[in-house]
Amino acid sequence: MPTKYTVTVTALGTSSVIVLPKPVVDGFNLEKGHKLELIVKDDGIFIPLEEPDFSNFRK
Repeated sequence: MPTKYTVTVTALGTSSVIVLPKPVVDGFNLEKGHKLELIVKDDGIFIPLEEPDFSNFRK
């Protein structure tokens, strides 16, 4: 079931950071050092945790 969280964009040095809520980190077994891919589309930012189908994405 989809769940909505509100997160804040903050600064860390010269980078911007989005902190993931603990239930998300725990629910997907994420740990420090894991790398996630961001997919940016006109309607949002997506973080897939499975291999995405890139056939519908702009190149």
